[in-house]
Amino acid sequence: MRVFLGILGFLLFGVATYLAFYLLGLGKFSGAEFTAFVVAFAVLGMVIGYAPEVQEISIAGNVVKLKEVKAEALKAIASLNKSRIEMLRVFLGLALKHGGGFASSSPVDPRAHEFWKLLDLVKEYDCLNELKVEITVSVKVLLAAQLANIARRNRASKIFVSEPFLDPLDLASIAFDAQGIAAAEAATSPTPDNYKVEIKEALTEYSRLYELMIKLERQDS
Repeated sequence: MRVFLGILGFLLFGVATYLAFYLLGLGKFSGAEFTAFVVAFAVLGMVIGYAPEVQEISIAGNVVKLKEVKAEALKAIASLNKSRIEMLRVFLGLALKHGGGFASSSPVDPRAHEFWKLLDLVKEYDCLNELKVEITVSVKVLLAAQLANIARRNRASKIFVSEPFLDPLDLASIAFDAQGIAAAEAATSPTPDNYKVEIKEALTEYSRLYELMIKLERQDS
């Protein structure tokens, strides 16, 4: 790290010196301005090169304590991260709430879309461990919702909307049972267009959620 900072400081000084000569040649700098510019970047290059040892620098008579500035910056970053985690925790809870009005007839629970967007943010902000409990709860609620969506399209008695959740392959063998689908179609008015297509869509979302649940459980083991 020290070698890298030293090279960086040297390169910065070299580029600044080249720029100063160029501007001096164009008449943009006077001799005094040239000297001040080069000296300023020489000091800045030394500060970068000796950053771990530098305690403070003076700019126009004002002393800047680098360690104090760094400590305040780290404190602000930590506070921001904590606030961000709490915000996502609240949003995950809100994402599970149903909207007003009648329940959706979609084979995929409408809350799933918002959940996956929030999960992308959780991964982007690298706070999956801090929110694992909330995410696990959300996944299980949505798994139960997907099971309910399948059960409405297949009256097979083996589809239980509760834990332990069935493996997607085991669920598929039940969900596409012809008699169960026929019973659901007979009890629905008007007759649905194609329950098999909707079951496939619901099952695809269920499989995605189930895979995430297994990953979360493996992290605990």
